[in-house]
Amino acid sequence: MSKYTDVIMPVLGMSQDSGKLVRWIKKSGERVEKGEPLMEVETDKATVEIEAPASGWLTQISAQEGDDIPVTRVIAVIQDESGEIAVASQVTHVEPSSALTPSHLTAMAPLSISPLAARIAAENHLEPSQIKPYSGRRIEKADVLAYLDNVNRPELVIQPGRILASPKARRLAKESGLELTGLRGSGPDGAILTADVLSARAASPPTSPAAAVSPLPISVTPTELPISTTWARMIERISASWPATPHFYLVREVNASRLVSWRAQAQAQSENKITVTDLLVRLCAAALAKHPSVNSQYHNGKLLRMPEINIGLAVAVEDGLVVPVIHRADLLELSRIAMARMDLVERARAGKLRLEDLQGGTFTISNLGMYDVDAFNAMINPPQAAILAVGRIADRVVALNGQPAVQPMLTLSVSFDHRVVDGARGAEFLKTLAEWIEEPLALLH
Repeated sequence: MSKYTDVIMPVLGMSQDSGKLVRWIKKSGERVEKGEPLMEVETDKATVEIEAPASGWLTQISAQEGDDIPVTRVIAVIQDESGEIAVASQVTHVEPSSALTPSHLTAMAPLSISPLAARIAAENHLEPSQIKPYSGRRIEKADVLAYLDNVNRPELVIQPGRILASPKARRLAKESGLELTGLRGSGPDGAILTADVLSARAASPPTSPAAAVSPLPISVTPTELPISTTWARMIERISASWPATPHFYLVREVNASRLVSWRAQAQAQSENKITVTDLLVRLCAAALAKHPSVNSQYHNGKLLRMPEINIGLAVAVEDGLVVPVIHRADLLELSRIAMARMDLVERARAGKLRLEDLQGGTFTISNLGMYDVDAFNAMINPPQAAILAVGRIADRVVALNGQPAVQPMLTLSVSFDHRVVDGARGAEFLKTLAEWIEEPLALLH
């Protein structure tokens, strides 16, 4: 008798009520092994791979890529190798059929197309069914470009009287007041592309002085921008955190000359790049160990002292902000911290973070120094009780031994949750951190 295992949209976070299905790694009718990557799901923190809960044949897929699906909803079925095998399209349920065998499944699996390939095809008015993938069942960018390179495309039917133009080119032409009939297209079959519209706009005669001072339209329709799942979840968390968490801020300027020297010495002894952030992770972890009240959280009316010191790093990615975590940072040498930071940042920007990379943070560092920001206040990443905001190291004139001197200075700003940390304890933590930045040897010894 056949055994079926439901594939559900998993619960990946305490406040998660839905997840976005980014893509199916396995297609309908394919053989999967338990623990093998099955699909990618986007949560409020990152995109993670979900493993197959059982071995067998993937069938009855009922969710499309891009769908936002409530957690625990069944979106597919894995059937073991006994009995008949059910095969379904990506959007409909199909009853099992004994006429289907594993050899038929691959041939019947539907074609898929990568997002970039789909966009290029749409701009050139191509249907995916017109394009033959070079290998496998997935149409890639190269397949679309290869198709477009073929100038003899009898299967491409152009509607009489229709001007070929990409959607973006049409919109840009309309906004610029240009008629498509007067433009020369450089795309396939003379299709008008964005570059053609920009060239025509640049070549158009300038407006007269009278036109230049004419009043603007009374009503202008704004362009609606897409909101990714990551960005939407960030909006929800910030909107909930700001009124719920009583923030207060402590700011201190420190002399970073010893920190700069420490970084140079550490870099000379390491094959990996050592950054200021790596040094701050090391110092913050030690300061949290000395001031454990900052490494605490407020949850359901209780103050919880966290057993580990796990430092989160705010990392900007293409569609939002993620905070991967360096676990047990207080137990790591500087070289191990640098390796962990490089690995996390690289995978965060590639969208390859694992769920465990995003869990368990007890303190966060947000460094905007590389953007030439002098200082800023950061919002706490709940349920943590504090976040360190770091600006750039810049030369400033300061008093040194009673005389004006140019020194590399760094501004630190720490945001605290007042339910967990009061002003005095926050000041003690910042004082320790500042002293160790100005004299790292005090910590190393």
